[in-house]
Amino acid sequence: MSTNTGSCLCGKVEFCVHGEFLYAGYCHCKMCRKSSGGAGTVVGGIQSEKMSISKGDEHIKRFHRSKGTTSCFCSHCGSMLYGEKPSMGMVHIRFGALNKSPKQMPQAHMHVSSKPDWYDILDSLPQFAEFPPQK
Repeated sequence: MSTNTGSCLCGKVEFCVHGEFLYAGYCHCKMCRKSSGGAGTVVGGIQSEKMSISKGDEHIKRFHRSKGTTSCFCSHCGSMLYGEKPSMGMVHIRFGALNKSPKQMPQAHMHVSSKPDWYDILDSLPQFAEFPPQK
């Protein structure tokens, strides 16, 4: 089983991801744009039990941003680290918080209907107005 690690900018929070991501993609929804300050963010989904906090759990702040998602970030530097998806039993890890590239690369762009006009998607990945279809 592979292990990847991640952390916040100031290093007060560190986490481990045990195993491979089930999926990954670019999210352009308004919430990801606002929380990242960019055109969106890249997230990878993994089962909640395969992610653990190895340092600084007391520094994690949670923001209930929607009915199904709780955003988790460092209370010191503000780094957005992951989103908890309890109804799905999943965690969406921000790829920018990882210390090395995961094997699972982004597979699609989602919430393209919320993408800012100033950002052009130039790759050939599939694009979805909202979520990709469930398999």
